[in-house]
Amino acid sequence: MRRGLPILLVGLFLFSLGAGLAQLRPAARSAPPTQPARLILITRTPQPGGTPAPSLPLTPTPEGRWMRVAGTGGLGLRLREGPGLNHPTVAVLPEGTRLWVFPEPQEADGLRWYRARTAEGGMEGWVAEPYLTPEPLSSP
Repeated sequence: MRRGLPILLVGLFLFSLGAGLAQLRPAARSAPPTQPARLILITRTPQPGGTPAPSLPLTPTPEGRWMRVAGTGGLGLRLREGPGLNHPTVAVLPEGTRLWVFPEPQEADGLRWYRARTAEGGMEGWVAEPYLTPEPLSSP
């Protein structure tokens, strides 16, 4: 009986170790999102004579208005996939970035969020209102 006791103890130890590790395994993930992955390229502003930017309305209309990123202290404004802090960041827009801001904001996380598109039309997402400033009507 004494010979079997160490084997029994080792067996119990290994069993309890396996049971403990089973509890540490990550939970099963839900099915992956059905949306295809997006590739986002951040480029510099084209030099004169380069490819022209897509034409967007140049003056505020009931469908939206031009605004600029401001008040970030140089940190930039996060362009998010949805309205709210819990949505993933699409890009960080530098101070002064020109945006076409659509009407009908949504409230989330104590902030007002607007759907916006960069002036070049390359990126679209949601931005928090406190970091937007209207462009004067005479801006090109």
